[in-house]
Amino acid sequence: MRHTTPRAVRGLAALAILAGSGAALVAAPGAVAAPQRPERAVSAGALYAATNEVDGNEIEVYRRDSDGQLAFVESVPTGGTGSGGFEGSGNGIILTSVGGESSPNNLTGGDKFLLATNTGSGSVSVFRTDRGSLELVEVESEGLDHPLSVTVHHGIAYVLNGGTSNCVGGAASITGFLFDGTGALTPIPGSTRPVSGGPVSGCTQVSFTPSGDVLVVTEKMADVISTYTVDADGVASGPITNQTTGNGPFGFTFTQTGRLLTSENFQGVAGQGAAAAYDVGRDGILTPVGGSVRNERSDTCWIVLSDDQRYAYVTNAMSNDISSYRVDPDGTLTLLQSIAGPADELPGPPPAIAADLTFSRDSRFLYVRNVRDGDIFAFEVANDGTLKLIQTLPNALPPGAIGVAAS
Repeated sequence: MRHTTPRAVRGLAALAILAGSGAALVAAPGAVAAPQRPERAVSAGALYAATNEVDGNEIEVYRRDSDGQLAFVESVPTGGTGSGGFEGSGNGIILTSVGGESSPNNLTGGDKFLLATNTGSGSVSVFRTDRGSLELVEVESEGLDHPLSVTVHHGIAYVLNGGTSNCVGGAASITGFLFDGTGALTPIPGSTRPVSGGPVSGCTQVSFTPSGDVLVVTEKMADVISTYTVDADGVASGPITNQTTGNGPFGFTFTQTGRLLTSENFQGVAGQGAAAAYDVGRDGILTPVGGSVRNERSDTCWIVLSDDQRYAYVTNAMSNDISSYRVDPDGTLTLLQSIAGPADELPGPPPAIAADLTFSRDSRFLYVRNVRDGDIFAFEVANDGTLKLIQTLPNALPPGAIGVAAS
């Protein structure tokens, strides 16, 4: 089931043109001229975040200036609804081209489209992006049940169905779609496959490997990583159940050579957070690259990798902070900083939760969301991997929002 809308939202493009032009606006007779705004830094990209609200999911659009600062522009309805509650999932929204993704995990794809999951209404929205503005082109719901995560590679999209909130108690699965240059999603017959963990899965994220021939799903409660081989028609086979080196695989990303980097929450046990690396065979079998690398923090959940492949960052939900890792060319992880910056950079007493994070397209800036208060934090990334807080947007999103991506 799908629908389209002719309404193109052009607020950000217009704002960027006005902000960047030196042209004077001529007021109509009798009108009061608006005060001249101070000159801003040049617009360099955008940040998008989903609200996940039950009365209507929306994408909050922020202009990203060249100095990393964010400025709110508009809210754009997805045409679906959210669950209104914390979902504990990764890649709830992605920036992508037909070829593949670019954010929140900086892979080698584009950003012509933004895809957003609507957990409440059981659908995925497709937006076309234009200089940061959004045009809703499709809302697809066939075969979807509480979708939590989405991925794209070479004209194929797969969605992770949680079945119920946080992927616990339902019939979790993945299901595939053809994805064309217009933004249309067409269901692939026979592509729906279960996850390994069943009703106690706690599945969090689905993503293609960089080669596109294997799909990966992390299942934090079942403590397994499911993989699926994908044929030339986009049909997935599996799941193959892979055991972990640690416990509680949550978010993940890939190096450019295809090594899988995962976060591990160890079921939230205090001080046990970690990250791990694996080699991914074309048959979907995972081979550990070393063991779990602890960071001494709690409930390590989301992970991103810098464009230069040198540094990975994880959010530790219950510690409410960020840890950093050095990444060797073979994918080996070494803890860089247990707390990558002062602990008070993500303020608030428990249960404040550091959640989704994303890089700007050049990895100069890292953006992190706080679940409890809906704050967004902007960090500048130094050459040595250290972080400097440059901006805080308090209460930018409602509690329970999921998904963030940036260009």
